[in-house]
Amino acid sequence: MEMKNNLPKGWVECSIGEILTAKKGKKPASTIDEPREGYVPYILIDEMEGKQIRTYTNDPKVSIIDETEVLLVWDGSIGKCGSGLKGAIGSTLVGLKALGGIQTKFLEYTIRQQNNFIKETSTGTGLQHINKDFFEICKIPLPPLAEQHRIVAKLDALFEKIESNKQRLEKIPKLLKRFRQSVLAAAVSGKLTEEWRVVNKNSVDDLIKKVNIIREEKYKAELETAKKLKLRKPKRPSNLVIEVILNGDFSIPDEWRLITLESSASIEHYAMSSGPFGSALGTKDYKETGVKVIRGQNIQNGTFIENNFVFISEVKANELKRSSVKEGDLIVVAVGSSGQVALVPKSMTGSIMSQNCNKMTFDEFLIESKYVLMYLQNSMAISQLKDKTTDTARPFLSLTNLKSVIIPLASIEEQKEIVRRVEQLFAFADKIEARYTKAKAMLDKLPQSILAKAFRGELVAQDPNDEPASVLLERIKAEKEKLAAEKKLIRQAQGKGKKTKEYSIEEKSVKIAAEKKINYKNKKK
Repeated sequence: MEMKNNLPKGWVECSIGEILTAKKGKKPASTIDEPREGYVPYILIDEMEGKQIRTYTNDPKVSIIDETEVLLVWDGSIGKCGSGLKGAIGSTLVGLKALGGIQTKFLEYTIRQQNNFIKETSTGTGLQHINKDFFEICKIPLPPLAEQHRIVAKLDALFEKIESNKQRLEKIPKLLKRFRQSVLAAAVSGKLTEEWRVVNKNSVDDLIKKVNIIREEKYKAELETAKKLKLRKPKRPSNLVIEVILNGDFSIPDEWRLITLESSASIEHYAMSSGPFGSALGTKDYKETGVKVIRGQNIQNGTFIENNFVFISEVKANELKRSSVKEGDLIVVAVGSSGQVALVPKSMTGSIMSQNCNKMTFDEFLIESKYVLMYLQNSMAISQLKDKTTDTARPFLSLTNLKSVIIPLASIEEQKEIVRRVEQLFAFADKIEARYTKAKAMLDKLPQSILAKAFRGELVAQDPNDEPASVLLERIKAEKEKLAAEKKLIRQAQGKGKKTKEYSIEEKSVKIAAEKKINYKNKKK
């Protein structure tokens, strides 16, 4: 490919302002909510992005655009652009009209290709604005007009394919979410291990009897120790004996049983506890370092999030020992995002729960903590948790209500098999999700890569018979001079005379502000 100044033969470099005219939008004096004769749609960013027209105006002072003009977001979400709309444009938008027979779509693609430049040269601290000299400082490679048409046709076809692939790709997260829920539903209903139970005959009733005996022996040992050491007689745990719940609303295998969460907890002290209430733990106790405090924000979608911690002193942590946690404990959010659950990782052993959390330590002879975690993320359990959440000023799931949540109990061997199978299927879903994330990242970058290739002259073939872009540029210059002369005559006929203090964006594309510098922060729309 023959190049001159890094451009293909027949191309020229120019400022983007040389090939267009522009008009800044303006907020209308009044609008109405319904279409009416004499009124035009009022277009803001939402409407530009495809949402329904919400308001209409007949203000004669607003800027009107039609389908042949490109809309560019000038303030706020700068760089977004689109075309094909007709109506009045708001103050955050600019309407751009290509000259010299340049296609609207080519101008739109040109602006999209300059998106990074627009952001890099923007002004403003809080609200971003496109640089006031954008039309002058933004240099673009301009192909011959005939080649522009070929570029647009090729880009249209490629971008249509990209959009089609994006739509297909966007279905994957929803499919994976449904897949995971289906796996959990099959797991806690016994369907996932239906064939396993045919081969493995494990009695849940025998398990319950065995655990009841173990608990009774532990309690008797505590009594004996207290008697020998002349200590206070230990309180009999409320969950010492596992009670089977009879409830026909749950569809479980004949071999399974139903128990409460309270029955599944260990009988050790503080196996079921809430975070410290009232003034026992407050922001006044937080330190820069020390013992970590677990808050509701650390429990999200079955996962423990190990960041954004606050700390308390070891002395304070010892005062709140009943609210301490260890590896494998289940944390259930009580206040705010009530019902969110996660297991405590090994690294968090010894941490303290905040007042918006509940904790359960499970009986390892009876139940697998991961099995309970899986069950509590299933729709059947989520419904229970919602029913047991009270809603006053904020949603609240008390420890008392949490204890009464009913769970299906399989044999300990089957629970382990369920956990193994669910983790295996979830790992498969995680691999697909990782591939989706990688594909999405690549697809998101593809448009800019294609545009860069197009504007290097590498997307379509050059034709030596094409009229050079330099001739096109001269024709546009003559067209702009003619438009300026016509506008001058119109202004004179209206008796407005010549403007001396500022240029409008429509009159002089390379100047969109007053000759004096504008402070965008204080500028009123």
